[in-house]
Amino acid sequence: MNAYAFPTYPSSSLVASGVTVLVSAWFLVAAGAILSDPSSPYTRKEAASNVPAKTASVEVNLRRVAMVPQLGTIHVSAKRTTT
Repeated sequence: MNAYAFPTYPSSSLVASGVTVLVSAWFLVAAGAILSDPSSPYTRKEAASNVPAKTASVEVNLRRVAMVPQLGTIHVSAKRTTT
């Protein structure tokens, strides 16, 4: 008989643990890069100022609204609570 010996390949658990170590190292380096990066001026919250809030106004053109055909009636009901 032929005494051929197959070459030894690493086991799947060895490959899996090697990939896990490489991925963990990659995420560790990425986390360090994120934490060492200075904050962006675009994402910083500015301090609250004493400027009064602006109010919004809405103008409705009733002639345009009246031209839309009525598709149905909407009934809105709600329960009031006494507080």
